[in-house]
Amino acid sequence: MDKRASQIYYEMDKYGDRMMLDTLNKFYNGQLRALIEEYKNSEKLIDMHTHTSYSDGELSPIKLIEYAIKRKIGTLSITDHDTIEGVKTIDKTSPLIVESKIKVVNGIELTAKVNKGRMHILGYDIDIDNEDLNKEMMILRDNSINSVLSVMEQIKKDYEIVFGYEDIKKLVNANHNLGRPDLAKLCIKYGYAASVQEAFDKYLIDAYNKTRHTNKGISYEECLDLITKSGGIPVLAHPKTLELTEKEFLILLKDMIKCGLRGIEVYHSSHTKENTEYYEKIAKEYDLLISGGSDYHGKSVKPDIELGRGKNNNLKIKELSLLDKIH
Repeated sequence: MDKRASQIYYEMDKYGDRMMLDTLNKFYNGQLRALIEEYKNSEKLIDMHTHTSYSDGELSPIKLIEYAIKRKIGTLSITDHDTIEGVKTIDKTSPLIVESKIKVVNGIELTAKVNKGRMHILGYDIDIDNEDLNKEMMILRDNSINSVLSVMEQIKKDYEIVFGYEDIKKLVNANHNLGRPDLAKLCIKYGYAASVQEAFDKYLIDAYNKTRHTNKGISYEECLDLITKSGGIPVLAHPKTLELTEKEFLILLKDMIKCGLRGIEVYHSSHTKENTEYYEKIAKEYDLLISGGSDYHGKSVKPDIELGRGKNNNLKIKELSLLDKIH
């Protein structure tokens, strides 16, 4: 092999692939660098569902973006639970974002109050300066504190789990929206559980179900309206967690569409192949935009979920119809 061919193979090995010999011939026409760049771009992944330390994630927004670049994510949306404070800290003109060419989409994941299961609605391309949106965020912040305190009281009653005053004070004064992962971390700290998942399984799921009827919340109609009025695109997150029969789901979906729902999260770490195929069929049937993401929280919160790759590498999203509607 001549020196020039050796260099070509070296360049290809750098990016994890050896192209076929007939493709290599194109490099001799002065297209080596262009094709390498094209190859790199084609490998960029999409993750439209992630969380930062401003809700229940592990990484700060900037650290999450840095990690996304390292993991070859080309398009990323930060969708913290019921808050946009993390998104507000991002400077999209920073050298990190500009030079890497990563696309960062403003997002949020709103929690809708339901009687069973969990309903989350993702909002994409929202105006983070929208007055109504920001007012509602203040209300939801207070709601998150009350909800966590209710669960805390329940696990104290049912399991005699007690946390120290200073830890409770620190929790209430935290600069992020509170959630059950915060209590899970305290359970680990005090020796009641060995992991976040164990804390949920042993105490927090049951306690939440017992207290959910007392929690203030907003309806899915309000969630959809809020996202739409802030210029965003509302998408139903991980529909599997609704815990509905197919008939119940379709009745609900039709009503949500009438109220402004525009998309569905087809790809998610928790979805099986059969789930994904079903939700993709539903999206096409009801003319809904397709979205997807890992629901990444970080190694200490959800250690089995990887950014852009999901659970056991069940995700590798390279295109979404949702992105065609985002500026």
